[in-house]
Amino acid sequence: MKLTLHLPGLAWYDADDGASLCRDLNTPALSLLLARGQRSTRPASPSQHLLRSFSLPELAVAATLARQAGLATTGRHWLIADPVNLRVDRDRALLGDVGIMNLAQNEADQLIGSLNQLFAEDGFTLHAPTPARWFISLPAATGASFTPLPDVIGQDINHHLPGGQNGMRWSRYLNEMQMLLYTHAANDARELRGDTPVNSVWLWGEQGRDNQAPQAFAPLLYSDNPLYQALAVESGMAIDAAPYQFASLQGEHVHVVLDQLEAAAQFRDAWGWRETLKRLEQDWFTPMLAALKAGQLQSLELSCDGEAGFTLHITPRQLWKFWLPGQPLATLYPQ
Repeated sequence: MKLTLHLPGLAWYDADDGASLCRDLNTPALSLLLARGQRSTRPASPSQHLLRSFSLPELAVAATLARQAGLATTGRHWLIADPVNLRVDRDRALLGDVGIMNLAQNEADQLIGSLNQLFAEDGFTLHAPTPARWFISLPAATGASFTPLPDVIGQDINHHLPGGQNGMRWSRYLNEMQMLLYTHAANDARELRGDTPVNSVWLWGEQGRDNQAPQAFAPLLYSDNPLYQALAVESGMAIDAAPYQFASLQGEHVHVVLDQLEAAAQFRDAWGWRETLKRLEQDWFTPMLAALKAGQLQSLELSCDGEAGFTLHITPRQLWKFWLPGQPLATLYPQ
């Protein structure tokens, strides 16, 4: 078997804190892989890895995702407007996606209905084919630039507001949406029962002029990430759920996107991240190392995103570098 494994969140997203966070972690199998494989530093945002995987110049997926969601996309321009929650932390506004909200379709319909009333004269219409993914259809391009949602989750949105020629206009629209959602009855009801309110949307993924189709990079992709799943289907790749452990993998050339660490890294949940890494050591790194030693795994490519992101290549032959002791994960970060 040849395995390509992408682990978003393996490198802690605040690189300055990474070394202290994982200094005393006991992950001997991962440490040995890091020491004896060929590792190259490769800082990247989550969207950049996605783009590289599918050979795309930009994440202009609004029309594709709208069509896959059952909307009639012909003759209109499309922008994603995903429901999110903004949490003020000192002088920052931190963004959480729908993964932290238990949003029902009837609630999404109420919120979308009110937003459409607000913008009835502005030439665009909001759609909520599912609670988790909303869209805006427009007569023409926005003339603005937007940051992909995967790159903003857990981040300060002040560094990612709409830009470009019409960036100020779309920032104003965004403020108006936030004001409406903040006082909406559906959100009042959510807060009364202890649910996280939908107090904003995140605009991104606008279709480009010449949308390039995603390119298949493997016959089968294991992933639970909706974006990877959508682009895999569009490219003709087969898709299956990511397994919980290495032992469940089958096939000759296996590609896996395993996001077990991602949410904890995004929301700076240090305890959750460390505990998950311990489970990955047991369920993935230790059996992968054993499979390399036994020759059952002919090659492994391990990658992750973030400021301390890297790509690691290792084969059974490289494990014979017995003079190289394990390299702790803490050494990935600046001291």
